[in-house]
Amino acid sequence: MLCPQFRPLTGGYERAAERLSIALAARDHAVTVITERRDPTWAAHEDLHGVQVRRLWCVYRRGLHAASSLFSFGVWLLLHGRSFAVWHVHQYGAHATLAVLLGKLLQRPVVLKLTSSGIHQGVDAALQGLRLSGLHRWAHRRVAACIAVSEETVHEAQAFGIPSQRVHAISNGVDSAGLRPATVEWRQQARRQRAVADGFVAIAVGRLAGEKNPIGLLHAWASAWPRLPAGSQLIWIGDGPLRAEVAACIDQLGLGHTVRLAGHSDDVPAWLAAADVFVLSSHNEGMANTLLEAMACGLPSVATAVSGTTQLLARSGAGIVVPVGDMEALAAALVELARDSDARARMGTRARAVIEAEYSIEHVVGKIEELYAQIIRT
Repeated sequence: MLCPQFRPLTGGYERAAERLSIALAARDHAVTVITERRDPTWAAHEDLHGVQVRRLWCVYRRGLHAASSLFSFGVWLLLHGRSFAVWHVHQYGAHATLAVLLGKLLQRPVVLKLTSSGIHQGVDAALQGLRLSGLHRWAHRRVAACIAVSEETVHEAQAFGIPSQRVHAISNGVDSAGLRPATVEWRQQARRQRAVADGFVAIAVGRLAGEKNPIGLLHAWASAWPRLPAGSQLIWIGDGPLRAEVAACIDQLGLGHTVRLAGHSDDVPAWLAAADVFVLSSHNEGMANTLLEAMACGLPSVATAVSGTTQLLARSGAGIVVPVGDMEALAAALVELARDSDARARMGTRARAVIEAEYSIEHVVGKIEELYAQIIRT
């Protein structure tokens, strides 16, 4: 597994890579993750539930980071790459290009996972912004297999020029055994422990960054607030570069009594247990892990029509999908669900059923094993 960002970094694609690696190791596959050692206090070697994590030297400074990381990855692959049957790259970009070039030299197949989609963060847009973009585009079109996590990313991969027979629709998976709908008692306990008052609670999980659109969500909440039940709360779990701007917007809109920035948490499932609705206001996504986790916990969702939400929510009746950027529609959807507990229960039940049927990590890892076997045979 080539995963430049990995634990202790815990973003969406990092968590997806970790879950897949651990699940494969649990099935007796030998799995090694190579990642960046951005902080010298991080262990260079770690055994993570049977997965061997190798954190490689890099200089985490502007102007030196990319080159030093690519150098370390290249040396490691040249020294050890032949020991592995498959190289699986978890992010498009320069590391994927390096893997394809060295994979051809060492005759090792490269699997590429597309982590995001859309006109700003999709593979085509991302590679256009890189130096030597022609080389990067050439290499990415020559992967042995491409994993596309949603219908949108399948179409983007094909439009980009990856042959359709090499594009495989395989979603992210979640731990459906560990993530379960909360009982009434568990929900009450989760609220007490986190000082969450009684009343309707909407929760958002993600980085406070532009692509997640936290400012837009605040404006939607301000619009919805007069129509919501008394005591309603919006809680955002996560931190990021827009924290100061988001806090200022909360003050400007007079939402301090109803919006809470809870910061980073290592126990997101407990926060989900305290909520009534999950909300995703993003401008861009691949297949949002946080949405899958919320669905596994039996929460109904309100989400913008980013990659994957139509197939996850709209078709199954597990939530409400609104146009990207339409915060008035998002506000109306929040009001609708806040006022209708029966609809919330019905959507939450459907959400859980969708996860159990198609998005459990056991289901996903089976598809990954089949893909690996296929490319090894060819």
